[in-house]
Amino acid sequence: MQRILLTGASGFLGSALALNLSQAGYHLTLLLRSSSRLNRLTGRESTLEICRFRTYDEVTDIVAKIEPDLVIHTACCYGRKGESNVELLETNILYGLNILQGLIATNKSATFINTSSVLPPDVSPYALTKDQFVQWGRALAAQSNRLRFINVRLQHMYGPGDDPSKFSTHVLQACHRNEPELKLTAGEQKRDFVYIDDVVNAYSTLIENCDSFKSACDVDVGTGIAPSIKQFVETVHALTGSKTKLLFGDVPYRSNESMHCQADITKMLGLGWIPKYDLISGLKRTIDMEFHK
Repeated sequence: MQRILLTGASGFLGSALALNLSQAGYHLTLLLRSSSRLNRLTGRESTLEICRFRTYDEVTDIVAKIEPDLVIHTACCYGRKGESNVELLETNILYGLNILQGLIATNKSATFINTSSVLPPDVSPYALTKDQFVQWGRALAAQSNRLRFINVRLQHMYGPGDDPSKFSTHVLQACHRNEPELKLTAGEQKRDFVYIDDVVNAYSTLIENCDSFKSACDVDVGTGIAPSIKQFVETVHALTGSKTKLLFGDVPYRSNESMHCQADITKMLGLGWIPKYDLISGLKRTIDMEFHK
């Protein structure tokens, strides 16, 4: 049985993966900071193996002792809650580096599945740190004949229970509450919106097929279709029957705005994974589970 180490289980994706992997029968260990709460996994803590740490310096030794066959790294800091650049660097680079060093120290073959951003590094400090960590992962995998680094270029994930600070959740909640108005950019940016269940299934597919990948590689996870932000918002507005006034163009684009993000899912299709939800079916399911419980 594969021993899997999962980070970020307090988050949206990590908690969904924790439930899926534990139910699938893997020997799963959650690696968490001592301050992290598992609100999304309330009532299930007793069924999960949890290892906590106080400082990132402890992580290398912890990982070396656990000796996981595979690491799924979903922990990250977006910088949306006033975190400093140092905090972004610690969470998005140093944390993962310490895990990689721990894997190398075991002298065993291991796979590290990283969750990265599709945004260019110049868009934000978050995107920059995520890109820099990918470079570190590739470099360390190239230096070791026992380490495989699979970098998941995850598109714009959404679903019930996602963080309210994210754009998709913000739009869903504003339209559901019939807020008087919603200020937006012109909405010409194109984004590949992928539903959480499809993302979880994609990771399961990668786990089952990780031996087919070379030492370092990128894999896109999305639907392969990129509607505009305006189309996304108008679809949410229609599906919720909202009376909110949509003010497209009231918010200026960022100077370095990324105008097109779309997954090339050829590799994933080749592994037998197919996204089940298109935008409308995914949004309908999100609305039903989020607001009609």
